[in-house]
Amino acid sequence: MKTLRPLSLPLRAVAGLVAWVCAGPVHALEPVQGLRSLAMGDSLRAAATGAEGVLLNPSGIALLRQYIVTGFYSFRIQHLGHALHVSVADSVTQRRLAMGLYYTFLRETPQLGLRVAEHEAPGSRVISIRDVQMVRHGHEVGLVSAFPLGDRFILGLTTKYGYFSSTVALPQDQLPGDFSPSNPRIDADRVYDLGSVNNVVSFDVGITVRVLDRLTLGLVGQNLWGHGVEQPTMLGSGLATWLTHRLTIAADVLINFTGYQNCVGPDSDPCQEVHNRTVVRAGGGLEYSVADRLPLRAGYLYDSHTNGHHVSAGLGYFNPRFAFDLGMRQRLSGGLETVLLLGFRLFRD
Repeated sequence: MKTLRPLSLPLRAVAGLVAWVCAGPVHALEPVQGLRSLAMGDSLRAAATGAEGVLLNPSGIALLRQYIVTGFYSFRIQHLGHALHVSVADSVTQRRLAMGLYYTFLRETPQLGLRVAEHEAPGSRVISIRDVQMVRHGHEVGLVSAFPLGDRFILGLTTKYGYFSSTVALPQDQLPGDFSPSNPRIDADRVYDLGSVNNVVSFDVGITVRVLDRLTLGLVGQNLWGHGVEQPTMLGSGLATWLTHRLTIAADVLINFTGYQNCVGPDSDPCQEVHNRTVVRAGGGLEYSVADRLPLRAGYLYDSHTNGHHVSAGLGYFNPRFAFDLGMRQRLSGGLETVLLLGFRLFRD
């Protein structure tokens, strides 16, 4: 068996898809990071308070006693990728139980090329489509619970619902005049389904351990009931330390087991078999609060999928009632990617 170019699509989508001919690899929706995490090298699973908790490690929402409402908008420039997130985390109302609720919307419209089989039968005619817009969007809603187990351990659970759609409208001017598909992935409007994942349920389980008074360890299994590349099964871990009350340092490793796949088979096959490929993202960063009002953040991230190195930075304003945050991440190698993030946090005693 010969390994072909990597595909980041579910097996159901690969059945009708022969090969991508776009310049860069196609992959699942970019994982959404919190306001602080993005600027700190995608870290903070060991200090995942507020929105970082509902997104990265559910146990983190019980680390601090606070009621926090978070909202943010994220934009991936090159892929025209948008993310909207709103969440609430409450560890004040109940002493031994913290609860959270969140909603995230994602959409991106990258340009790509692909080859589509007109029929499912072997030997079917294959049509090359070039420079076409892919429309990919998703919704995710989650309920988060965290349970302190003494002074050192916190257990967290997230139950989530997701809907993800990935489609391409086949342009009429690139199709043969006698094009008459029977491929079930092509509908009557000539819209090709790349493997949408509709109405699925999954869950995360995480723990946070206070190793020392100023050192915490986080471990989380995400999407333990995985659904293709759009909701992949992942294992995350991290360490965080507070050197002073103003300086936080964190480092994380995230292992993605099912989010990326290699197409394998003879050159003439329309990708009849895929193998999951494990991808690792490792990063870290720091946050320093100037006069307890102006948080400054910086970080670094490595992604083994693209062999990409990223730098990130952020700043904000904080007071006991509200905060505003700005963040960005820039890939330096392995392709071009720029992510911008703007958000707010509201606090209540």
